[in-house]
Amino acid sequence: MNDKTITVYNAHKNADKTETWNRTVIRGCEYKYSADKTVSGSGSIVFTQLLTTVIPVEADTEGKQYIDAVSYEKLPDDEVEKYFTFNPRNNHDMIVAGECEKEITKDYKITDLKNDTQKSGTIASLADNTEGALLKHWKVVCK
Repeated sequence: MNDKTITVYNAHKNADKTETWNRTVIRGCEYKYSADKTVSGSGSIVFTQLLTTVIPVEADTEGKQYIDAVSYEKLPDDEVEKYFTFNPRNNHDMIVAGECEKEITKDYKITDLKNDTQKSGTIASLADNTEGALLKHWKVVCK
């Protein structure tokens, strides 16, 4: 039963080359969080977090529409607030499990958000399963 909430943070380069962050709360999805500690070949300990999310196309996205990452990057500044994306290409956008009200600003950076939230991660992969006849959804893995 899709009863969980996530918050997506998308970076956007404005016409003046400054970066703004668009926050989208999505209700009616699922996620699984896991963390693993391993030892590398050199003997150092590596801590890996994974946040795997499944977002049905009918999830509540606050009225915002999904758009692919390439199209999102080309949006004019005044259109960005109407859309969200899942962008594994820029190694920058992230997802937080649950509803997160923090806004990314000059004083509160995306790295601060990563440090303040355990169940979160940078978008690493996207499986777009919206072309089929049934169970249309996106699967997003964050590290």
